Amino acid sequence: MKPKFLARKHILMIVIPFLFFIQSTLYAATIILPRPISLQADTLAHLRQAQPTGNEQWQLVVFGFTHCKDICPASLANLSMLVKAANNEQIKIGGIFVTVDPDRDTDARLATYTQNFGSNIAYLRFEGEALERFKATFGVEAVFYTKNAGNQHHYQVDHSTTAFLIDPAGRIRVIFDALEDVAHVAKLFKENKVLFES
Repeated sequence: MKPKFLARKHILMIVIPFLFFIQSTLYAATIILPRPISLQADTLAHLRQAQPTGNEQWQLVVFGFTHCKDICPASLANLSMLVKAANNEQIKIGGIFVTVDPDRDTDARLATYTQNFGSNIAYLRFEGEALERFKATFGVEAVFYTKNAGNQHHYQVDHSTTAFLIDPAGRIRVIFDALEDVAHVAKLFKENKVLFES
C-alpha cells in the first residue's frame, strides 16, 4: 500500500510543476487523471471542514491570496462560474480557496473576500509547516518578492494557477489551469457524465 501511495504522490509531484512552468507559454491543458490520486485523510478532513456539506460533494480547489490584484479574482470568478455550471448539470460541487499568504490573509479577510464570489466558495488558512505540508500535497509553489523585516505588508506573491477537481471519495480526478481551462472543465460537466458517476 505504501509504495502505491508513493507512486501516486510522485506522479503528482511531476505533473504539477510541469503545469506551473508551461502554463504561461502553452495552450490550456486540462488533465483528466486516468488513475485518480487519493488524498491523505488529514488533507481530506481539512477540505471537508471548509465545505461541511456531506461526503457526496465534489470540490474545486485553487490557491492564491487576497492582495492579488487580478489573477486570484479571475480564478475565483471562474471557480464560481464552474460551481454554477456543475449545479446546472445536477453535480454537487463547491469551491475552496486556499491562501498561500496567511500573514496578511486573516480569517476575517478571507471570509469577506470569498463571500464576494458566492456562498459556495469557502476558504482554508494554514500557517507555517501546516501550510507547507498542504501545498506540498498538491505540488503548489509560491514565491514571495520583497518580503523582509522592513516590508511585511506591501510584497507580491507569485504562485501556480493550477486548480484541482476532487471527487467525493477524496481523489484528485482533474487538474487544470484556473484561468485558461474553465471552458474545458465546464464542458466536462455536460459531456462527461460518466466521470461524475464514478
